[in-house]
Amino acid sequence: MRVPHDTDKNWEQFGRQDPYYGVITHDNYRQENLSAERRHEFFESGIAHMEAVLSTVRRRLDAEFTVKRALYFGCGVGRLLIPLARIAEEVTGVDVSDAMLEEARKNCAAQSVQNVLLVKSDDALSLLDGTYDFIHLFIVFQHIPVQRGERIFAQLLRRLAPGGVGVIHFKYGQEVKNRKWSVGMDRHVPWGGNLLNLSKGRKWSAARMQMFSYDLNILFALLQKAGITEFFTTFENHGGNLGVMLYFQRTS
Repeated sequence: MRVPHDTDKNWEQFGRQDPYYGVITHDNYRQENLSAERRHEFFESGIAHMEAVLSTVRRRLDAEFTVKRALYFGCGVGRLLIPLARIAEEVTGVDVSDAMLEEARKNCAAQSVQNVLLVKSDDALSLLDGTYDFIHLFIVFQHIPVQRGERIFAQLLRRLAPGGVGVIHFKYGQEVKNRKWSVGMDRHVPWGGNLLNLSKGRKWSAARMQMFSYDLNILFALLQKAGITEFFTTFENHGGNLGVMLYFQRTS
């Protein structure tokens, strides 16, 4: 029997209970461990990530690329949103969790970032306006059920302006074998996720981070259907979660 899960509800729970750990799953970023030094380290990692991504874009896709109007889907508390806002003219951050958006709003204010629009997500991206010349997602789709994620990916591709660049991460496989058992228990056994929480010393009702792998062939077909003629990938491995970063540019 497959046990239904509401991933949106899970992320709202992370946003309320443990928002920084929901972004980077390391105990340093648990709410009870989040010192000023660790918070600084958290945001510094976002700066390093954005610098590396845009360096790759300019080296491999477009040497003259600059970010004007950007979209970051799954913005969380703003780890990558804020450094992106510092180099773009304007940035829209989208998230399914009201609590995450509120934390991002506080972080933008604390860091004097004023060129950010924060928007609640839906699958049709109905609250977005127009197109963007840069669209980025990192370790976001892996937490969205696959068929739903594919629909959102197609919507994002429609939002990419001519000459615009997309850099989007997907998980495609799993390296750590014993996690397959825990994933199966969480998705198919009633109260399985709660029992896993207890086995790890967590509260029965603690938020659980679900992981989903995507079929790269379907993603490539969506790119082709959207008129993307060329792309390249880099491989990612986050704790045994195997992924790719798709880099592409709309030429017309």
